Amino acid sequence: MKETSASYPKALLRSAALTLLLFGLFLLTNWKLSVKELMLSSPYFLVIYFMLFTVGKPNVVTYWKESLQEKPEKAVIFPLILIGVLYTYLMVHGHTPFKGSAGLFIFYLLFPVLGFLAFQKTALPVTWFDIVFVLLIVIPATSMSFGVGTSLPFNGSGFSNAMRLVIMISTVYSFNYIRNLPDVGFYPSFRWQSLFTALWVWLAFVGLVALLGYFGNFLNLDGHDLLSTEFAYEWVKDFVRIFVGTALFEELFLRGLLQNMLSKKITQSGKWPMYWKWGFALFIVLSFVTGYFVQLKMAWFPVLITVLVFIAAYLIEKQQAGIQGLYTSLAITSIFFGLVHFHSGSLLFVGLASIAGWAYGYTYMKTNSVFYAALVHALVNSSEFLFHI
Repeated sequence: MKETSASYPKALLRSAALTLLLFGLFLLTNWKLSVKELMLSSPYFLVIYFMLFTVGKPNVVTYWKESLQEKPEKAVIFPLILIGVLYTYLMVHGHTPFKGSAGLFIFYLLFPVLGFLAFQKTALPVTWFDIVFVLLIVIPATSMSFGVGTSLPFNGSGFSNAMRLVIMISTVYSFNYIRNLPDVGFYPSFRWQSLFTALWVWLAFVGLVALLGYFGNFLNLDGHDLLSTEFAYEWVKDFVRIFVGTALFEELFLRGLLQNMLSKKITQSGKWPMYWKWGFALFIVLSFVTGYFVQLKMAWFPVLITVLVFIAAYLIEKQQAGIQGLYTSLAITSIFFGLVHFHSGSLLFVGLASIAGWAYGYTYMKTNSVFYAALVHALVNSSEFLFHI
């Protein structure tokens, strides 16, 4: 307890420093905003991002979990604070948070906390109940709306929207503090080895796509002044927007939760071949169906990628002397990630997204960090200007 108490203030200071750094970039990219808009949005920016960078830190989790164990009913206070922050953000900008389906947001945010409290889940074992909970959180999150945007700032160039950030914070809180799920890895930290892993995975993926692009004629190396200040500024701004607004959200749910829990479920069962067979069969069918409806002439491509990914997972699993099942869950979540990109209308994109999913999941597996997986994700998305896909 003494060690946790001593490290707790340091964790808060690091989060504050990172928040201020991002706030500086926020001011730099929004200097044309009115003083009124900056005054209205800045406090919310600081509070929300501070919580985002703090909520998943292990020493912070340990510190507050001890308090929650004494009085479990306190668990609902934090989600209510988050709801209050989001609702007041909308109201100070002249919008009601109770319009249409958004009026149910309070129940949506409290649902996982109350559910885990009711079932009194402990750290292990992971059950299908947990995975269903993830899906029940993420699916509504992609369609819920307040009728107006919740961009932060409301009228300006933001990195994400307040609703999505609040959902991420609440989800980490629900699974880390209430469900007691270990190793979610949703906190910023600097480790040379993890950074090296993220960078070489990104370069390997871009190199592979560049090779395919060369033979497939979808490389796009013209028309970019890579050394110009304007390009660098726009690239950095775009990178941060993707990292915060897209990559962190997707990597939290797909890697920090889904892949994490599926790995635990498979390894604790001791029956990874069974999961591999069922996963392979299911995703072969889903890959073909996706190809059939999206682009019939290219229907073979997502099927081929699925076969290659699952074969790779199988061969690696067979070589594992210790824990088996990690690469099976990696294959399942990778193909799932690729197939949900069917909306792009391009099966080439779907197939490459599946390979990218492997890259992100592999990074998460090696670094145990959503932030480093999101780093690779953001770097990949920021490199799309190199390709015609």
